[in-house]
Amino acid sequence: MPMRVGFVQYRMKLLQEELEKIIAMLPQLGVRRAILLNPLYPGTVEPDTPLKLVMIMEDDRPFVRRPDFFYSHLSPSVAVDFYPYTPEEFDELGATDSNLWRALKMGEVVYDA
Repeated sequence: MPMRVGFVQYRMKLLQEELEKIIAMLPQLGVRRAILLNPLYPGTVEPDTPLKLVMIMEDDRPFVRRPDFFYSHLSPSVAVDFYPYTPEEFDELGATDSNLWRALKMGEVVYDA
């Protein structure tokens, strides 16, 4: 599939703008911390790269229903994968040696209330 010249740079710009928009809304949504799992710099962004965000907040909904909250309130204009955890669930992740925990250690905290 042919790609437009400079599309990766354009995609990176779109992702960064969407991330800024999301971060601005986090205080109103009750998010305590947000961690970006995938870096947004040249060489790491592909034409189909989504934002991958771990959100930490109090939430009593089932885990599989929580991303709906973010999609409905933020209406992202690019692909975003939300991984919402309660503070307790997040602490439990630290007790494991999961792939997610390793990714979190490499991730960037983009919001911390």
